[in-house]
Amino acid sequence: MKPTPSTRTYPRPAQIPASRPVGPPPSGRERWPFTAREAELDAVAACLDDPSTTAVLIHGEAGVGKSRLAHEALRLASRKGHRVERAVATSSAAALPLGALAHLLPPDAVAHDPVTAFHAAAKAFGMRTDTGPDGRSSERRTVLLLDDLHLLDNASAVLLGHLLWARAVFLIATVRDGAPPSDAVAALDRAETTRRIALHPFSRFQVREVLNRRLDHRVEHAALDALFTWSRGNALFLYELVTGAVDDGTLQLGDGLWRLTGKPTGTRRLTAIVRQRLQGLSPAREALVELVALCEPLPLGALRNGNADATDLEWLEKRGLIQLHTTGRRTYYTLGHPLYGEVVRHRIAPERRREIYTSQVRSLEKHGVRRREDALRLASWQLAAELPVEHALLVSAAAMARHVRDFPTVLELLSGLPQGSESFEVWLMRGEAYHHTAQWERAEECLLNAGDIALGDREILTATMERTQNLFWGYGDMARTLAVNSAACERLGESGRRVLRINEAGYRMYCDDIRAVLHLLEDAEEVPVPRLRMWGQLQRSLALSYLGRTRDASDLSRRVHEEMREADRGEGRSDPSSHCSGPAIYRVVALSEAGRTNEARVVGDDAFACAVAAQAVHLQAWIATHMGRCELMAGRLEQARDWFAEAVSLARAHAFSRPLAFSCAGLAAVHAQRGSVGDARKALEAAREAPPDQQQAVGLITSLAGAWVEAAGGSMAKARSILAETARRARSMSMFSYEAWLLSDMARLGGAPEAHERLAELADASDSELTRARAESARAYVTGSAAELRVAADLCLLAGAELLAAETACEASRAAEREGDPRAAAAAAVLAGRSLARCGGARTPGLSDGRARPLTRRESEIAVLASGGLTSQEIADRLVLSIRTVDNHLLRAYAKLGIASRTQLPAALAGQAEIRASRSGAPGAARKMRPEESGDYS
Repeated sequence: MKPTPSTRTYPRPAQIPASRPVGPPPSGRERWPFTAREAELDAVAACLDDPSTTAVLIHGEAGVGKSRLAHEALRLASRKGHRVERAVATSSAAALPLGALAHLLPPDAVAHDPVTAFHAAAKAFGMRTDTGPDGRSSERRTVLLLDDLHLLDNASAVLLGHLLWARAVFLIATVRDGAPPSDAVAALDRAETTRRIALHPFSRFQVREVLNRRLDHRVEHAALDALFTWSRGNALFLYELVTGAVDDGTLQLGDGLWRLTGKPTGTRRLTAIVRQRLQGLSPAREALVELVALCEPLPLGALRNGNADATDLEWLEKRGLIQLHTTGRRTYYTLGHPLYGEVVRHRIAPERRREIYTSQVRSLEKHGVRRREDALRLASWQLAAELPVEHALLVSAAAMARHVRDFPTVLELLSGLPQGSESFEVWLMRGEAYHHTAQWERAEECLLNAGDIALGDREILTATMERTQNLFWGYGDMARTLAVNSAACERLGESGRRVLRINEAGYRMYCDDIRAVLHLLEDAEEVPVPRLRMWGQLQRSLALSYLGRTRDASDLSRRVHEEMREADRGEGRSDPSSHCSGPAIYRVVALSEAGRTNEARVVGDDAFACAVAAQAVHLQAWIATHMGRCELMAGRLEQARDWFAEAVSLARAHAFSRPLAFSCAGLAAVHAQRGSVGDARKALEAAREAPPDQQQAVGLITSLAGAWVEAAGGSMAKARSILAETARRARSMSMFSYEAWLLSDMARLGGAPEAHERLAELADASDSELTRARAESARAYVTGSAAELRVAADLCLLAGAELLAAETACEASRAAEREGDPRAAAAAAVLAGRSLARCGGARTPGLSDGRARPLTRRESEIAVLASGGLTSQEIADRLVLSIRTVDNHLLRAYAKLGIASRTQLPAALAGQAEIRASRSGAPGAARKMRPEESGDYS
């Protein structure tokens, strides 16, 4: 069974604040902005400016966006002063000589006289002579856009070839991949003056870019993955899917995010396009397509057992209607595109469906159930064919579905069991599946039943651990969690009670003193139950993170994460709830506290993608929450906003009270640091309205957000007071990492004299580079030394605290000005600007003044030439200036950039470009930064 994106919707409980109304969504049928093809458009523009190029052929599959790129290129040519013309080659026009170009030719262009036609066309197209501002004249070619060149008639092809040879026109043509061979395309392909541009489907990143620009708000990760999967990056399919989903309400805007409430069906036009591609199949080939559509992924052996014709399979493969995949020793077929399956399955009659499924059941039974996944396949097909299924086979198939984390299929398979026949294993699997699909009440009912019939310590322990997890993370009920754990202890011997004491300590992590809990978790590695041993170790890693022992925390969480991944790869059945996305959260926390933010981003992004693929929505909410926390600590406010907004959307949609409060508070802190006071207050109000939560971290971040809201409103003294009191509370709980965060923010708001000594103590007791950087920044603020502030800013950058680095560098610039060192002031200002460029619109008090001075146009022009290796003499000759003038401009540029020589120019100019991009909102400046793009600053 192939998992598909979740389409479940769940009732929203009254106690969780609903999302606020938003304005009317844009109509899906409006023309979309031209996005994600800038590189290809630049390539066409370069060809247009190249005198040696006469034609550009844009190749790509149908619907990939060739015509849109060609039309944008034609608009660009028009803006450059070229005369532009359009033509479309069609099958019907090909029946007439010069049919495609007739409307562009003068009346005296005789179709049956090629010489006359050429001279008339050459005269008609001709060159345009333009006079520039400097009085110089230049000739510009006519630019012809020709859609579907492969359908061009022969007469038009011959005429076009002569016009290109004579350089009377510049051709921009589209060619569909897989189209029948064409003499016109072949002739142009062979020409040395022709350039080819291959247009591929959008990548996942490009789909996100397109949707964000089109819809004006971000698209939830799960919705993005679904739209990318179903469209495969095909621009036409994506357009029709989104259009249909917006029009029928399947794609809805709430909490600032677009999210899917069901599977998008697209439009009638999309269905017609897909049906057209599936037309003309022979009965045998149509039967193969129907078989794959119903049973994909279908093993090659199943087709061979069914005597499928190899020639038909090859024919369908070549046309992209089916695809052959090989994974390890498995070889299987799927349809060539997900949308094909939707259309094919919709048109198969119920009786025909049962016939196909029954045939596959008989074939599999005849040849034997050999692989583990065969049980899942057999049971699924029997249910689909409405055939009786043995109870043991249903349970075995459900266990296989659980192994691959397909929890909806687990529930579907187990629903076929008669009431009253449930075993401990069945109740446990149902409870786990309901938990992972965020159906807490049903999970509680099933796990309670599992606990009641559990026999032996192992079953009691397993049921208790699953039930306490559901009560704590699903319901958010600490009291019931501890009560259930305590009641189970009474049914166990001493060894079992010892195990559950570890389980209890793991939950007390969130409400008791961290050092006391860490003491209770010391024996976690000795627990004989793998499930609980790993849970205890993860909780221990969290305690170590809070205490500032980040190296131990990172190593321990990494070991457990890798162990769970290895278990997922293994052949044996996994322990319950051992999805590898869960432990990744603890790694993100440890790495964030250590100042290893790039590593945290890689781990978190990967874990979130896995959670989306597994439809584990509660894990998505928690990963998004902690990724938002990571980015907030780093100061990348736009990324933090996006992650927190995603967490809020998921929490509200699925009734997750715990991540809701934390994420709303984080969102409030982000808005406040971006200067959006109204939005900050609304988010803070939502955090305080969320159901009460006993997690200490929620209370701390809510107070931190409250302080920033006060600061954004101008109440700096009150903000510092809140932070100081909250830091004392964090200290009383031994949550030293939070204490350092709170004291650092207090220093950022003018409280460095009161905070720096305690921050120094925390830095001495911790191995965290982030805590050390925070302490050095606060100390440098107190001393006021420009040199110490600059060193502290560099340390902040190394620890990934980019907003703190920008603020500290701004203060260093101001200090250098006071000390009479303009070059140091300029260098610090450039560092501040480069750091701030990644901080997503930050507007905090520490960023006032101290900004880098921009270069003038002439200074920039000369600096760019010098950075490219030109000498002052060469620059003077090129720009018709004196050497002295060039050197003077360079000296002023050095002063503004805070550098002393030409060798430093490339890096300094790159910094200026980054600053300009962030201020102008240039494409790509505000997008989510990928880890590999993060670099050191110097």
